[in-house]
Amino acid sequence: MIELPEEIIEYIISFTCDRRGYNKILYNERKKANWIRMRRIRGELKYFGLLHYSVAWLRTCGDQKTRIKDFKKSLKDGHPVVAYHTGCYRNSYHEIDGSELAGWTAKDLN
Repeated sequence: MIELPEEIIEYIISFTCDRRGYNKILYNERKKANWIRMRRIRGELKYFGLLHYSVAWLRTCGDQKTRIKDFKKSLKDGHPVVAYHTGCYRNSYHEIDGSELAGWTAKDLN
């Protein structure tokens, strides 16, 4: 077996990591696993841009405010659960309506 100098080995290993220190192979696997979620987030951002609202508009609505207590309780128990949402959509039906306005449909998520 041929012994390679340590510098060459480190140089070869450097091809698997990007500047941030992430392993490119694992990063690409995570990216593929999250493509549905990322498409939904991009759609929501596009819809938000079409609404011409400011960021202050993203406060919780009345129904979401009632769930803040549940979130704080789960946080104290040591198992945080996101029990409310502060995005553009009120519920899944509103998301489907907004997605159609933004140019993508619920079929794109399947």
